[in-house]
Amino acid sequence: MVLFSRKGASGFSACNTAEEVTQGIDGSGLTAIITGSSNGIGAETARVLAMRGVQIVMAVRNTAAGTAVKETILKETPSATIEVLELDLSSMASVRKFAGEFESLGLPLNILINNAGVMALPYKLSPDKIELQFATNHLGHFLLTDLLLGTMKRTASQSNIEGRIVNVSSEAHKFPYKEGIRFDKLNDEEGYSSFGAYGQSKLANILHANELTRRLKEEGVDITANSLHPGAIVTNLWHNSTYFGGWVSKYVVAPAGKFLGKNVPQGASTTCYVALHPSNKSVSGEYFMDNNISKATPQAKDPELAKKLRDFSMNLIRSSNGVGAETARVLAMRGVQIVMAVRTMAAGTAVKETILKETPSAKIEVIASVRKFAGEFKSLGVSTLPYKLSPENIEIQFATKSFRQARHFLLTDILLETMKRSASQSKTEGRIVNVSSASHKFTYSQGIRFDKLNDEPRYHSSLAYGQSKLSNILHASELARRLK
Repeated sequence: MVLFSRKGASGFSACNTAEEVTQGIDGSGLTAIITGSSNGIGAETARVLAMRGVQIVMAVRNTAAGTAVKETILKETPSATIEVLELDLSSMASVRKFAGEFESLGLPLNILINNAGVMALPYKLSPDKIELQFATNHLGHFLLTDLLLGTMKRTASQSNIEGRIVNVSSEAHKFPYKEGIRFDKLNDEEGYSSFGAYGQSKLANILHANELTRRLKEEGVDITANSLHPGAIVTNLWHNSTYFGGWVSKYVVAPAGKFLGKNVPQGASTTCYVALHPSNKSVSGEYFMDNNISKATPQAKDPELAKKLRDFSMNLIRSSNGVGAETARVLAMRGVQIVMAVRTMAAGTAVKETILKETPSAKIEVIASVRKFAGEFKSLGVSTLPYKLSPENIEIQFATKSFRQARHFLLTDILLETMKRSASQSKTEGRIVNVSSASHKFTYSQGIRFDKLNDEPRYHSSLAYGQSKLSNILHASELARRLK
């Protein structure tokens, strides 16, 4: 328990509890999701926010433990409204299931607290074949946020109340692997460090919040995203870790924590402060500690690293559970030789391994990037034309600076001669399939902004997506005309 600490600009310090930093705040009319709220600071966060009138959705791995916490809260605050839903953040299927169940409740969403986590575990892969700490602490929350962001935007717009996304990070973000995020070696057991992997995942929490801030501001959406260090608190996170579990936790960490660390009410205070306190209105992209804005590392504030992490994470969540992965699985099952063109080798290889377990006879190659794909496809024994830019050079700019779906134009152009030759020699019809969307109906008024493709002032993320999906259909239609 922290007994003495100097107050910061907020008027609070490390000594303050969650109840103290939210004293007098009326949270009625707000709805919050709190992950990992069946114990520790997550449970205390749920208790205090419920006390302030916030409707709580507890996202927990153990629903029995979650229900027990709910009953305890209701004894103290009988008027509290609490839902308990199952969520295992290490499994993307579980995250998607949770998001679907939450949406079926028809509730608004004002506050999303990404609190759950694991710490310093021995090397292990998640059910989706991703290093477990990265999968649980970052990727699960990344996917959850992505799935719920539409509801948060709608809630903020309809209620005129600022939405808040809170990522519980750690000072451990200062001690990741030397390269920060091991993009190319995420799943490598060689060189794995349980604490380095934990630091990597906590660095990712901050980068995630910062990139969310940039994108939400760009869209003009009234939602903030911040990260925080709760403090050194002896909870189940410590007991289950490789470094601090067992007798070390019982006889060293726990006794020391009573005198040097925070207790649980103090540990939950910064989360509650960032999530609920009115002084944080419009504050976004900050890193908090001890109920005040603090300083993260330069690496954690690197905007290019944040963008790279987002792209990497999007590719992981799409590759492992997306339409493309399922298409590859089913075609491989039917005997088709598959060449997977992916952005991230780790994600593509994980999908390949999953398919091979189900269909050991499957023939699958994994290649990353459009240009590299075209070159390596040739090295597989299928000759193709040398790489060239298409006459519609603007489409390439569209691919690289606007939406990546349009890279299919370039890929098709590079591989078309090979398809023509294959069809001629095999007497088997070739087929090109563009995955578009009903969103093609909702694009800019001019359809394709040929003269303003890269203009930022009037950029709209949803309309730009619709524009790219419209181009998929136009591309297929023009191909059909030319091939006939």
